[in-house]
Amino acid sequence: MSQSPLTPREIRASLDHPVIDADGHLVEYWPEFDRYLKAEGVDGGMAAFMATANFDGSRLWAGMTSDERIRERSFRGPWWGFPNDARDLATAMAPRLLHSRLDELGIDVAVCYPSVGLQMPAQRDEKLRRLGCRAYNRYAAEQFEGLGDRLIPVAVVPTVDPVEAVEELEFAVQELGFRAVLIGGFVPRGFEGADERAFWVDGLGLDSVHDYDPLWQRLVDLHVVPSVHSGAMGWSGRRSISNFSYNHMGHFAAASEVTAKSFFFGGVFHRFPELRVAFLEGGAGWAVQMFVSLVEHFEKRGLEGLRSRDPSGIDGALLDELVAKNAGSLQPVEGWGETLKTLLATPDVVDDFAAAGIASPDDIVRQLTTQCFIGCEADDRLAGVAFDTNRLPGGKPLNPMFSSDIGHWDVAHMTEVLPEAHEHLEHGWMDRDQLRAFVCDNALRMYSDMNPKFFDGTVVESYARSRVA
Repeated sequence: MSQSPLTPREIRASLDHPVIDADGHLVEYWPEFDRYLKAEGVDGGMAAFMATANFDGSRLWAGMTSDERIRERSFRGPWWGFPNDARDLATAMAPRLLHSRLDELGIDVAVCYPSVGLQMPAQRDEKLRRLGCRAYNRYAAEQFEGLGDRLIPVAVVPTVDPVEAVEELEFAVQELGFRAVLIGGFVPRGFEGADERAFWVDGLGLDSVHDYDPLWQRLVDLHVVPSVHSGAMGWSGRRSISNFSYNHMGHFAAASEVTAKSFFFGGVFHRFPELRVAFLEGGAGWAVQMFVSLVEHFEKRGLEGLRSRDPSGIDGALLDELVAKNAGSLQPVEGWGETLKTLLATPDVVDDFAAAGIASPDDIVRQLTTQCFIGCEADDRLAGVAFDTNRLPGGKPLNPMFSSDIGHWDVAHMTEVLPEAHEHLEHGWMDRDQLRAFVCDNALRMYSDMNPKFFDGTVVESYARSRVA
């Protein structure tokens, strides 16, 4: 988008509500984080992490020859992950500097995610995965200490199995005091007897190898919102050996869709209506498409749709009669209509929506518009389509949230993110109420639904209490 002529301070001054960044990023200061990893028992510290294989067991692209990349289909990753603005990079590395610059950026409160720590829940090596998550959580808790009035860090929780997930969740919340967590949104599971790089994606809900209900219940008990920030680079169709952009485009959206559909069809939202989940950095397009498709599929493949489309309802005699009358070069076979019905008969037809607890499209609308929240970067032109109630089922908007992604390479300068978000209003893609929801109220509602005291002690406490009330 074109750059707004207004500065972040001017934009913030024009608003009668706060600005909440639902997805800013801490860039771990490697020398310090290295000490935390080693102290936790990760031999080699950051060097061990950087040398590890990809989530699917394949070797890292950078350490391979051209022939090896072709032979093993190693997927091309980014050249770099961080901005080249030294002040902004230091701001992402030192939370105290970020805290001091928030007014300059026009942001009241920022929820801060890791960078290297994003990869910890996906590590295949159990020791590196579990100790890496523990090290990051200790690191973030200390780095953000005393800054909670405006900066809220999240803990990282691995989800390879529900036992380790609950253990790290309880440690992060009960021992370290985190109010929000990032969970691994999927687990790559290997096929028995196959090469270790052959995997299928377990979305933690539908058809999972584990029952994750103890994790969802514990999140509800602790009043903690889980967020999903997993990517799909390296999945089939995202394994270019030469082109990072090919692999990168839409990969957060693809991973989020897998988890969201798995939760939905697996009945997680149905069994835990109090649960709220953030799906970050994938934009709104995938969520709108999924929302519309779920309703369309229910109408055609829900219980009533199945009954109305059951091939057993074919009038075989009428089919034969009409074909015979209009045969042309066809050679009609007597009784083919009834034979066809027999061939089309399917004894194992099931209601795909039963576990999700869906009796009508209204149930789909309720689950997706109250329990799912969608992270959109400031310059995402499609964020406004999540508010298009003229076309969305039930006339209800989804819940897009302003998610800056500051600290990463795609945000060249931190001062640009709020002006980019404000351009949705300037271009008429959102009205003022929708902009309020986008940059403030949706994130506030997500956290407050599970924990009405989430924003207590922050600079937006008074506003949050008024909106909750």
